[in-house]
Amino acid sequence: MDIPSSILMIVALANFLLGCLVYGKDIRGRTNILYALLAISVATWSISIYFFRRLSSLSLLSLWGDIAYVTAAASAFFFLYFSSFFTQRKKVGLFWNLVLMGILAGLFWLILGTDKIIKAIVVTEKTHGLLFGEGYILYSLFIFAFFGLGFFNLISKYLKSSGIFKAQLKYILLGSGLSVSIAIFTNLLLFGKGTFQYNWLGPSATVIMVIFIAYAITKHHLFRIKIIVTELLVGLVSLVVLVDMLLAKTPSVVLLKLSLLIAFLYLGWSLIKSVLKEIERRKQLEKLATQLRKANIKLRKLDQAKTEFLAVASHQLRTPLTAIRGYLSMLRRGDYGRLPTRFVDPLREVYQSTLRLGKLTNRLLDATRIETGRLKMNLGPVSLGGLISSIVDELKSQAKEKSLYLRFLKSKEKLPPLPLDLEKIRQVLLNIIDNGLKYTQKGGVEISLGLVGVDRVQIKVQDTGEGMTKEELKKIFRSFSRGIAGEKFHTAGAGLGLYIAKEFVELHQGKIWATSPGAEKGTTIWIELPLKPNQAETEKDVRSFPEGEGKKTLR
Repeated sequence: MDIPSSILMIVALANFLLGCLVYGKDIRGRTNILYALLAISVATWSISIYFFRRLSSLSLLSLWGDIAYVTAAASAFFFLYFSSFFTQRKKVGLFWNLVLMGILAGLFWLILGTDKIIKAIVVTEKTHGLLFGEGYILYSLFIFAFFGLGFFNLISKYLKSSGIFKAQLKYILLGSGLSVSIAIFTNLLLFGKGTFQYNWLGPSATVIMVIFIAYAITKHHLFRIKIIVTELLVGLVSLVVLVDMLLAKTPSVVLLKLSLLIAFLYLGWSLIKSVLKEIERRKQLEKLATQLRKANIKLRKLDQAKTEFLAVASHQLRTPLTAIRGYLSMLRRGDYGRLPTRFVDPLREVYQSTLRLGKLTNRLLDATRIETGRLKMNLGPVSLGGLISSIVDELKSQAKEKSLYLRFLKSKEKLPPLPLDLEKIRQVLLNIIDNGLKYTQKGGVEISLGLVGVDRVQIKVQDTGEGMTKEELKKIFRSFSRGIAGEKFHTAGAGLGLYIAKEFVELHQGKIWATSPGAEKGTTIWIELPLKPNQAETEKDVRSFPEGEGKKTLR
């Protein structure tokens, strides 16, 4: 057997197996059925060219010549149907079905029942050829028209498609385009000029289509078949080993090759099973990923709704709270007349409660502005030493009421003013020092300020209070998170103070963290700020979206 003949048989087997496997995966799927018919037609065409090249009987040559032209026409017919259904996903209308089938039937009659297309068989020493009749031009027009309409369907859909479907169409177009072009040139145009020695190239070129469609199957899930190429390769190699065994001349060689065949079949079956398991696992992972994606979308929507609710609720609370505080202040001052003694203490408690509620409202607003990226930075030169001194003076009365010390150890170095947002840094320090006093029952709070290296300032706030465990230290800077001491001594808190402090410090390109030896051993809060922050980076943090929106994603 010469090389071209061997190639023809291998290509025929590849097309036949691929067609059968595609059909076997979905015996009712129209796309699968049409592709299987196309592949089997091409396989039969390859086999007919194989026998036409090798046989010498004129009657058999005539038979296989007719079969070659019938199957080539059937390939064009099924290619058009396959392209129509694959791109449109719908049936061809009854009228066009009748027209197309009528044209095909007429062509079959011209090939099998007349000598209008194949007039005679020409046998020479070098090759077998054909003598064509006047109907050969009609046959050529049929081939060009049906393949041309098929490619028109595929190209039109390709230009309008996207994603995986477009990738599938690309590989179908490339593979079938190359195969059909070679086949038309070698087995139609050259035949018309009387050149037949390259008749094996047309069918053999269909291996290009097989390779491209096989790649599309594995890479882009064409026909929803992921195992098909593995089965095809195992089948092809098994056939090659089987043929090699049958051609063996001695019993010992036959036995050896039979053993190899059995071993390969076992390994091939194991490979197919492992691929099936992998595909099943991948499907499960894809399903879980889809569910997780949907859950994340739902959670983001819920988180956004929560943030928007807090923003609206806290904003709407500020106006009535301001009015309530105003009227309470006037009542306590006696603007509406002298109050009975028994009302003084209750009004003071109510007033203090409105102050706490006002602070909580402001923190909720800050938290929502942080999450939605609507914070605005107003940078200016700030003396940290002066700021800390003013806060200490403000909180001295609070420390005195609890018999606690409150000390500020000023830096020995002369610190230059830092470019800071005064209100935000004041809120950070006030909240941290205030927390130290709230959660300390004896001893006090000490604040120190100094340089770290040559480019950073460090603020240290150390108390002798309740302290924290390692678990508490990990979460105290999260929103709505509170330590045990907070729940024990200050139940009205919301767990937003340190979260806001962390965000404000990071907006200044600084960092904040906490340390504690353990429960009931005090806590130290550390803050580091750059002497000269990068102005562009600071602005980028809060102005990366129009009107300062979108610094952070919702948490």
